Amino acid sequence: MGSGRIPADGALEAELTALRARAYGVDADIDADPVALARLAELEELHAASAARAGQAPDGAESSSARDPARGERLGSPRRSRPWRGSRKAAFVAGAAIATGVALAVAGWMVWTAPRPDAVLQATEGRPSEQVLRLTDYARRQMVDKSTLRAFEPILGLEVWSARSGLGNDCLLVIEPVTDDLLAAGCVPAPAQPTVEIYNVPVAWMQTWTQELPTGSVLRFVRNGDTVEVWIYEGRPS
Repeated sequence: MGSGRIPADGALEAELTALRARAYGVDADIDADPVALARLAELEELHAASAARAGQAPDGAESSSARDPARGERLGSPRRSRPWRGSRKAAFVAGAAIATGVALAVAGWMVWTAPRPDAVLQATEGRPSEQVLRLTDYARRQMVDKSTLRAFEPILGLEVWSARSGLGNDCLLVIEPVTDDLLAAGCVPAPAQPTVEIYNVPVAWMQTWTQELPTGSVLRFVRNGDTVEVWIYEGRPS
């Protein structure tokens, strides 16, 4: 506890200001320092008495009854409520919500504007015919396991099949049944997606699917999980 002596004005103000900062500032820590706490109470009393003698209210301080721990209130109580913290938290939450909304909007726009396949073929319960089994033999370089053949919905008269190879790769095959042709076959290891392409060139004019598209068109088949995506790129003859 101090001696009760009022120091020179400059020293009093400097010490009182420093102690008030420790008691009411953003990084208040005076609760853990009983000596400083007692000194603050003492200086507040001295400051209040000095101001009363001068006929003024004490500058920058509450009444001593609000600050004196001996009168039933804890000096460090201003730490219990700091509106600036709530405001900062609210601002942070609002900012995070806005950022999330913008991110979702951008993601939605990207999904909406992303290229989409012209058709998505679903798997069926179809069983491979003798023709399919025979044509699959032409994919011997891919080592297609015929016992794993799985049918998908047809498109433009074409049959689409998936399978596994003897090496464990995923395979995709496209068959033209009218001309009895295996048009494309490809196998790739996971997680790559099997992708094959067929071309509408003049020598293929007898194939049914070529009658639906201009010469130079390309059909791309991409195995995507339990579906096959079909991308159609129409040719532009000169």
